[in-house]
Amino acid sequence: MPDYYVQVTPTGSGMAEIFWKVDTTVAQRCDCVPPETHQADPGEDVLSTLRKRFPAAQFHKLQLAPGNYFPRIARPYTTRPSASPGFNPDRSPTALNIRTTSTGQLHALIQELQQICRVVHPVSANFASYGHEIRNIIIIACTEVEAHWKNVLKANDITRKTNTHDYAKLSKPMRLGEYRVALPWYPWLDPIAPFENWAPSNAPSQDLPWYDAYNHIKHDRETNFGKATLLNALKAVTGCFVMLCAQYGWDFARRGEAAAEVFFLLTDVPNWTPSEIYIPSFGAPEIARPYPFGSGGAD
Repeated sequence: MPDYYVQVTPTGSGMAEIFWKVDTTVAQRCDCVPPETHQADPGEDVLSTLRKRFPAAQFHKLQLAPGNYFPRIARPYTTRPSASPGFNPDRSPTALNIRTTSTGQLHALIQELQQICRVVHPVSANFASYGHEIRNIIIIACTEVEAHWKNVLKANDITRKTNTHDYAKLSKPMRLGEYRVALPWYPWLDPIAPFENWAPSNAPSQDLPWYDAYNHIKHDRETNFGKATLLNALKAVTGCFVMLCAQYGWDFARRGEAAAEVFFLLTDVPNWTPSEIYIPSFGAPEIARPYPFGSGGAD
């Protein structure tokens, strides 16, 4: 089977990218017609030849072939940082319906959160405020986050019953911890990183304080009512937003002038390595390939 590489060459205005299909002795460009072809020089493999012929370039082996992607995981098609979080190549009616329904639920949560913030001003002095409506927001937002976790795993062929130990394995392929979100309607608030430093551990639920609070107030409100705080509500709804961004990228989030009036604004996004990006299909069929959970991919 051939390997695929992206060639990245610095230019005066940034960088240039070329995509290669590489066998032992032959390299063929994927991104031009007719394809440019290079033969290996005598006594060396073709990748060594390419590096010799393009000394200013770096060559990065790609995880996936052209048009292949991980289901419900957004990634960019280029190494340019501005492209992150990328896109989800799945344009099927089913995928569109799921995204639209999830967006409707998030908008409902935002409306409820806005109503709370009209009563309890969202400043740090009020973060510990709690109540029934705030509890309800936390519970709905966290069940929505759980649904995203569960169905991303399911889309990637994890069909057994899953738990938070499984959900935490999403942090690596989706780069959840790198998302940071501002709330432009409340510009005095610091950006929120709901999954910061989250990774598989012995206690993944407790590693997300807002999610840990959800478990407490769901199972025993009488004892744990004080955990239904405004801060946990802000983080839970933001976590829901991040999960949608991590699945659908710029198809869901907004940027530029369109981002000026949104409730949630991405301020930090994943810094993908060149080997992790998706490759354009270049006319080939787009194929969903399950992420290799359980084979070292995310464990």
